Amino acid sequence: MDIATLGPNGCKARFGVAYLRAICSQAGVGFTETSIDEDVLAIDGKIEFAVADARVQVKCTGKFRINGGGTATWPADEQWWKKWHNSGVPVYFVLVVMDPDDQPSWLDHRGDGTMHRAAAFWVRVDKMSQASGITVPKSQRLTADTLRQWSSDVDACFQPQPQGGY
Repeated sequence: MDIATLGPNGCKARFGVAYLRAICSQAGVGFTETSIDEDVLAIDGKIEFAVADARVQVKCTGKFRINGGGTATWPADEQWWKKWHNSGVPVYFVLVVMDPDDQPSWLDHRGDGTMHRAAAFWVRVDKMSQASGITVPKSQRLTADTLRQWSSDVDACFQPQPQGGY
């Protein structure tokens, strides 16, 4: 008996957010998901740091391999760029790569624990030049340490900027 209520894209979307939540949990930071009807800023959620939140757009796909190639490119809507560029806090694009792209294989339930058959990569997009696609370097693997860097990026938004002299 098939118990599924989500289609393939819905399953990937939920897995991508769950994967990000797992990393946030490991780092000890909260994640608040944007309500579907309130996704007006082209973000899927906010990572909650002490000073302020960082914004995150999450995409999940099986179109790439974790160890294949140095980058992955995702198409970007022009409206996303406008919203991201207007943000006063950092906006990150997270690409969760399912490898293999076979739903029963996404999780490997072993005797010593459950392994995610996925990896996430990221790029900051609020300061990136607008393009038809978002190129995500695979050297930027999303880990708990990444969130420490993002927290510093957020903190820097609230530091006094040096004033130029006359």
